[in-house]
Amino acid sequence: MAVAVDFRIFQPADSRDDLLRKVKEAPAKHAEAILAAYEVLEKLHEKDVLSTLNGLLGAKDVVVDRVADLVSSAEMINLLRLGLMAGNLMKDINPDDLHGVLKEAKNEPPGFFQIMKRMTSKDARRALGAAGSVLNIFGAALGKKSSR
Repeated sequence: MAVAVDFRIFQPADSRDDLLRKVKEAPAKHAEAILAAYEVLEKLHEKDVLSTLNGLLGAKDVVVDRVADLVSSAEMINLLRLGLMAGNLMKDINPDDLHGVLKEAKNEPPGFFQIMKRMTSKDARRALGAAGSVLNIFGAALGKKSSR
């Protein structure tokens, strides 16, 4: 047996009338969100963020050129490379091991011979060798700075 279908008026999702209806209903439906948005807008205006953004948008070519110059500078490239290398090194460190070491450091400090025993492990010697090499690199960079 056939089932009766409810009668409804079809309103296309993108029709102009439908959009106008939604705009008219929005203040009542979303009053709390609109008030919160006005508060955020007012705070942005008080801190001159809006005028800064307006200026940035007005000077878009100048800003883009300056940012491109900054990002393509040798210093920024080196900084990005160093950040990526540090990130790759940090991903291999077990946070639980590091937490245990830092927790242990709050206790009574180890004796001289305990420290020496720790320093003679293969991993500690690898880290000490790397630290010495890093110190040489920093020293060379400081030497270049002072000779300028």
